[in-house]
Amino acid sequence: MAADEGLPAHPAPLVSEALPAGFTADVQAIARIDAVKTVLRVLLQTTGLRLAVVARVTTQEWRCCAVLDEMNFGLNPGDTLAITTTFCDTVRTSATPLLVNHASEDPRFANHPAPKLYGVESYIAVPLYRRDGSFFGVMCALDANPALVAEDKLEVFRHLGELIGHQLENQEELERREAQLFSAKEAAILREQLIGIVSHDLRNPLNAILLSASTMVRRTDLDERARKAIRRIVDSADRAQRLIRDLLDFTQARMGQVLPVNRRPMDLHELTMQAVNEVQSVMPERMLEVETRGDGNGSWDSDRIAQVIHNLLSNAVQYSPPSARIQVLCEGGHQELVLRVSNTGPPIPTDVIATLFEPMRRGTEDGTERRSIGLGLFIVDQIARAHGGHVEVDSAQARGTTFSIHLPRRG
Repeated sequence: MAADEGLPAHPAPLVSEALPAGFTADVQAIARIDAVKTVLRVLLQTTGLRLAVVARVTTQEWRCCAVLDEMNFGLNPGDTLAITTTFCDTVRTSATPLLVNHASEDPRFANHPAPKLYGVESYIAVPLYRRDGSFFGVMCALDANPALVAEDKLEVFRHLGELIGHQLENQEELERREAQLFSAKEAAILREQLIGIVSHDLRNPLNAILLSASTMVRRTDLDERARKAIRRIVDSADRAQRLIRDLLDFTQARMGQVLPVNRRPMDLHELTMQAVNEVQSVMPERMLEVETRGDGNGSWDSDRIAQVIHNLLSNAVQYSPPSARIQVLCEGGHQELVLRVSNTGPPIPTDVIATLFEPMRRGTEDGTERRSIGLGLFIVDQIARAHGGHVEVDSAQARGTTFSIHLPRRG
């Protein structure tokens, strides 16, 4: 099935209403939860589906409260659907999570209105509850294409659903808090919950996947087709691990803390070669070139600098043509080393450069198929600052784009 095959010409019979200030109190409540956008992005990254939604669901109405749409479904916060036409109504009535990988061939849902009206073939969801135990709605991810989402993803959904549900106040409380939904204490609890979920419930199974796949790819009895498939698993798990680490670092930075660095004497030239080789091994089709100049010795956190190199290379791969060369230069000066990563992709618009190192930002809309959540460059900037350095970017049509990380030899 093609990317958007199966979507009707008018994918969703949306019911437009005159909403106060454009949103209902329920939509406003979800909009005030800063973590929602990040959670929806994690859902798409985890499942490979392209539409994630938090919806208020009652016996009479389905209303979109927050949405991350990467398949042009046309759904916006405040839009409503006929409740009986949604899979979410099944979640409401059963009060249990639901996973559907191929609705039109699933005996339970072959005649359900959702695949016929909206072209929805894959769907995963959990119910959302307020603190007092009352039902609020559903958090779901879906796609027009069939999927192969494993049952264990429901556990990830359940934990993230609890994270969102625990922040919902009762309706009277929500209406009184017009300026701020969370107190400082509640915000701290939310951050702690997010850190716990990401670091434990996502990181541990990913480590197991990466270890198993890395072991399998070294086998000598695999044909090339199987080897390529396993390499894709390694690549996907490695990217997901970097996403988790970026999320944890982002949370720490938002709490006003400087990222911790463990400085030790090292050779930055050697580390750069090693990091580039690691990326090359999972992306053999890309042309990565490395050059080192001058003295590479200094005192840095090797893990953090490797994180910088991986993030910059990931960014360069994402925003440059597949045939383009990516050049890495590590140049030692008298008091600092400069690490430069260059690509020949489209230039970054001038108005974007000013906010490029802010979280949840992207240089352009190109490369969205890799579903970056826009933290890579933010983390690069934070790591450079933690080492007493800084980041510069130069981008023009004739020269391409170069990120330069200036790192003092010693802090």
